Amino acid sequence: MQEKEKLSAPSSGMFLMRVIQGALIGGGAILPGISGGVLSVVFGIYRPMMEFLSHPIRALKKNLWLFVPILIGVAIGFVGFAKLIDLLFATDSPYPISLFVGLIFGTVPMLWRTAGREGRKRADWLTVYGSFTVLLVLLYALSSGSTLSIALTLPLSFVSGIVWGFSLVVPGLSSSSILLFMGLYEQIMAAVGNLDFSVIAPLLLGIVAVAVLFARLIDMLFEKHHGIASHAIVGLVIASTLMIIPRTYESAWQALACLLIAAVGFVLAMYMDRWGEKIKPKEM
Repeated sequence: MQEKEKLSAPSSGMFLMRVIQGALIGGGAILPGISGGVLSVVFGIYRPMMEFLSHPIRALKKNLWLFVPILIGVAIGFVGFAKLIDLLFATDSPYPISLFVGLIFGTVPMLWRTAGREGRKRADWLTVYGSFTVLLVLLYALSSGSTLSIALTLPLSFVSGIVWGFSLVVPGLSSSSILLFMGLYEQIMAAVGNLDFSVIAPLLLGIVAVAVLFARLIDMLFEKHHGIASHAIVGLVIASTLMIIPRTYESAWQALACLLIAAVGFVLAMYMDRWGEKIKPKEM
């Protein structure tokens, strides 16, 4: 980021580009399989975003004209994609879940490649197996073999915000799959899409709580222990996604259609990864 862009208002074209990037980050934060943290890395604003989450006043003074369009875009993407997802889940169908499963699994090759960019040690492999096993056992214990369905309350909205906050500060982590498993995802998307501030307010409060308490710590963890932290994310993503795969179908044709839809999601995620590599700044 050049000093000129930090201190003076950007051109209309640059402002619009930042709004679009913010919308993609906001949408990525709520779309299962897409990580807002990863997109912020792709667009070269992850470190400024971590500084904003840790020290908002100082960061705004330093990068005001970076954050203004980004925050506008995040709000647009968050609400807009929430409305779209609410429509997708309007009917009790396995098709949207299958699409999201494919999207999530499509990010695994990218996560695996990123995690091993400095090589893989024995501790890294143990971290993958350990995080995968611990979360899978925990989710199975909670579900007793079925997807949970919990009524959305104010405290649970706050907890959901905490879960979502980690998908912003941890590159590669999509927390939406955990909320899908808990049966909270659809309810939250409906509330956000309808601008229900009784849900939005505690949700944002939870995200802010993660920012204040964990943003700097997580950034430091990835900086000093990149291999272990990144491999832990791989294990968590795979375990949480396995738990949301639809297990009952009306017919063999529906099962085949879900498989094809998941394959489409997988290809879309892979395409986004390649697109991200093409536009990633050289210094990243």
